[in-house]
Amino acid sequence: MIGLIPFLVDRFTTSHCGGDARQTILTACGQPPDFEFNIAQTYDDDLCRTVITAMAARTGLTVPDLYDRLGVFFLDWLAENLGSLFVGAEDTASFLMRLPIVYNSFAGTARGSGLQGAFEVVSVRPNGDHLRVTYQSQARFAGFYASFMRAVAAHFKQPIAINILAGDLDSPFCVFDVAALPVHPTPPSARQIYARDQPEVILCHGD
Repeated sequence: MIGLIPFLVDRFTTSHCGGDARQTILTACGQPPDFEFNIAQTYDDDLCRTVITAMAARTGLTVPDLYDRLGVFFLDWLAENLGSLFVGAEDTASFLMRLPIVYNSFAGTARGSGLQGAFEVVSVRPNGDHLRVTYQSQARFAGFYASFMRAVAAHFKQPIAINILAGDLDSPFCVFDVAALPVHPTPPSARQIYARDQPEVILCHGD
């Protein structure tokens, strides 16, 4: 798969947990201490999954909670490095419609460099007043994209409803029906069915 997930884990670990945690993850992946993941490079699917499991073990987070943190981190990274994506995006749906262009450009760069394994597909298309989001990859990271969509909705302060139409979060193929709901004065307790809170403090466990 392309290096998006390893890249995010690498940067997230460095900024939130420090160099020791990063070295623990690199060691688990069989990589040297000076190794750096590239977002437009491709890596073996097993290595990418090892990155996630090693980070979850190091931080004490469950994998779904880790995906939630990475979803927010990816959105922040996009704002810092590809800020033009946010220009003119008025809501969750309009922003998500732009995501495949960016994501698939990473895969295109990898394929254009003659690298193997860049076969992930992320597509978004309108379906009435909903979106139909399709994820396809043997890396099986659909759960991350569900978390990222929640992060986008939180950015635009919109409740979001995500339903799975085909596949599941751990399969190589998953189709989501996504409804970014109008903002309304619903009590916070009721809004939890649409989005998870994002704790700000992450405790990094030792080995």
